[in-house]
Amino acid sequence: MREVRLIKSFSSIGGRQFPPVSELDLHSVAVDVAASLQGPSGDVWVIPEMPSPLGLPDFVALLGGEDWLAARSRLATSPVLSQADCVVLASLHVTRPSSPSTVMRRLGWHADRLAPVVSRLVRSGAALQTTSGALSLAPGLLPQGRLVAIETKVKDWGRAIQQGRAYRTWSDNYVVVLGDVGQLALNRARVEVAADRAGLYAGGNWLVRPAARTVTLPRRLQGFEYVYASVTSDPAFRISE
Repeated sequence: MREVRLIKSFSSIGGRQFPPVSELDLHSVAVDVAASLQGPSGDVWVIPEMPSPLGLPDFVALLGGEDWLAARSRLATSPVLSQADCVVLASLHVTRPSSPSTVMRRLGWHADRLAPVVSRLVRSGAALQTTSGALSLAPGLLPQGRLVAIETKVKDWGRAIQQGRAYRTWSDNYVVVLGDVGQLALNRARVEVAADRAGLYAGGNWLVRPAARTVTLPRRLQGFEYVYASVTSDPAFRISE
């Protein structure tokens, strides 16, 4: 199992002040589930109740993200949380600058829509601009690693799957951790989760493991930026260089 680094984020939002004991038990299980996820090597960073581009997952696990966190931390740029900003950044390359007209063609945008976004990104340092006006992505912003959203539910497996489907618009996949549900409900949950190629954990076992999948780069970049915002809000956050 991987080493788990649990983030105590100031940006995390508690859903309820006093969750039921049964849910707290599942939260403990979810951390172990995160540690047993398959994916890139390295520690797993676990963020409880992280604000995201869509929804508030019980946990988000970042696997193999140590190098990305180190590179992102060296970039003196605030988290880029706007969807429009991430769309533009995802159209840029780190080593091959693109002219604004090229970016407009890639995105199908007009100049009056692109200009204020580019101005904001260049001021923040997220995008770099040459003297000729060509644009490139700042090193450190390109996501590395795997993001998995984890949702725990004592009984309501249907709701958990709905939430998971929302989370994976910006994460690589989702995992549902269920409490003591009946066999019929468990079978139904397994069928739906397997159809999504997502993950299901119940009764101390993996019933379905989440498959690797690809999310669009703008949404992936935005998801990672939300992770960066949460991780760096923890006063204990440190990256060994």
